[in-house]
Amino acid sequence: MSPPPPSFRLPPLLKDWPWPRVQHPALEEAAIACISWLDNSALDASDKEKVRRGSELGSTLAALAYPTLDKKSFIVACHLLSVLFLIDDFTDPKKASDAQNVVNTIMDVFEYPLKERSAADPFVAETTRQFWIRALDISPLWQQTLFIAHFREYLNAVVIEASDREIDHLRDFDDYIHMRRSTGALRPAFWVIECAEGLPEHVVKHESIVTLATCAADLIIFGNDILSYNREQALGSLHNTVSIAVHKQCLGIQEAIDWTVARHDDVARKFQATIDEVPSWGPDIDNHVRAYIDTLGYWVRANWEWSLGSSRYFEKEEWRLIEKTGIVELLPKVLEADKI
Repeated sequence: MSPPPPSFRLPPLLKDWPWPRVQHPALEEAAIACISWLDNSALDASDKEKVRRGSELGSTLAALAYPTLDKKSFIVACHLLSVLFLIDDFTDPKKASDAQNVVNTIMDVFEYPLKERSAADPFVAETTRQFWIRALDISPLWQQTLFIAHFREYLNAVVIEASDREIDHLRDFDDYIHMRRSTGALRPAFWVIECAEGLPEHVVKHESIVTLATCAADLIIFGNDILSYNREQALGSLHNTVSIAVHKQCLGIQEAIDWTVARHDDVARKFQATIDEVPSWGPDIDNHVRAYIDTLGYWVRANWEWSLGSSRYFEKEEWRLIEKTGIVELLPKVLEADKI
């Protein structure tokens, strides 16, 4: 009798997280608005279909991550997450030099947002431009400058990650989490909340608000890394907290999962403690700050719940079995020839 395949227990990561699952009521309307430009675009049929799929992923996640945003800002949020999914999928298999070319084209969008991208450009460039046109309408100039800086940091990190993949470079945990905060694109994602709530610049840059955003980003990263680990280990990807614990600390897979959960729980406690350290800026601003913090909390819940319910990390039959047993069986390694 053959031994059972390697496996790990899926932890109840958010059992004590106080922010519940809530869905935005305008999901269907926003999803349609995100692709309203598509039929009249110069993209070919194949690229249009990719954009539609990316929009579906982005909109369904956004509905859980931004459940209380006003409709105009929510459409921008849906559009942004769609762009991020498309960039992630488009650049994931690329070499660093190819990823850098894509990054250069995308950054050009922010300098010339009124210029429709040519058919020769990657389709993610025109999709990003369409998002940015909407985003300009909900943001003051200082926030636009901040977003471009956040987005450049994200794209530069994508290129570094591609370079790491090429040489199978495994970072230590501190180095990894620093870069993962950029590759996760969570600062651009939280930017939409800042704009929707109209937070002043001095509030956005206050130490307590920055700490809350960093904690929320780390919680999302840890949750995502646990859920994506099985797929990523099969593909040989090392850009994952669990992989680092396995390879750098010589832990078994279940030990590495438990280690990641412990890091997550430490940050969750810090997030909630930091809320008490947020100063008052007067009743009106305080209400918007509270809404901002709540949306960070919803984001953490959304990432976990959406990932479990989508097919991005688990096939339907695979997930049904996990729901019954709580056990994730490791997928076999994918040969290099099968990745192409």
